[in-house]
Amino acid sequence: MTRLTHTAAAVVLIATTALAASAQRKDRGTKADFDGMLRESPAGLKLSNGDVEKMSPVKLLIDKRKDLKLTDDQQARLKAIGDALKEANAVHFKAIDSLRSEIRPRAGASADAERIRTQIARETVVGAVKVIRGNYAARLGDAMALLDDSQKPKAEELLGKQMVESEKTLTEKLGPSGGAAAGGRRGRPLGGAL
Repeated sequence: MTRLTHTAAAVVLIATTALAASAQRKDRGTKADFDGMLRESPAGLKLSNGDVEKMSPVKLLIDKRKDLKLTDDQQARLKAIGDALKEANAVHFKAIDSLRSEIRPRAGASADAERIRTQIARETVVGAVKVIRGNYAARLGDAMALLDDSQKPKAEELLGKQMVESEKTLTEKLGPSGGAAAGGRRGRPLGGAL
């Protein structure tokens, strides 16, 4: 388990235990309002690892190699940057996967404990996505430096469209604050590089 996962699990355990004990002491006869809980918190993590991978500007440049007329050398160098990003982000993608079950409401628990537990898990997912997108932004300059002046305008256009799609995906799958909280800025590519 990673440090991020250990920390998230510890916080979730402490919050859940404290709230469950508190709820049991206050009123042993009440049942959790699962209908209300499902309305107020996500039923599960809608954001997939594939969704986050599609936000990689380096992956986009590689995928659009024909449109950009990339040389074999440019493709190879972009692939090396992409491989380094995959390695750097692997632990964060694994954390997102492990938190997938934490976001689902659990039957039999108090509504307050579930709301806090799922919110902590969601915030941890948002934090992992923010780190991944920060890593993407950090390597975007290296990738753009590989392009010649005739390729850059098309790349900037493609990256601008990708940013809009990324924000839309985050908003739809993490909620209205998901995009900004996960390291994006409305209408501007990551890191303001374009």
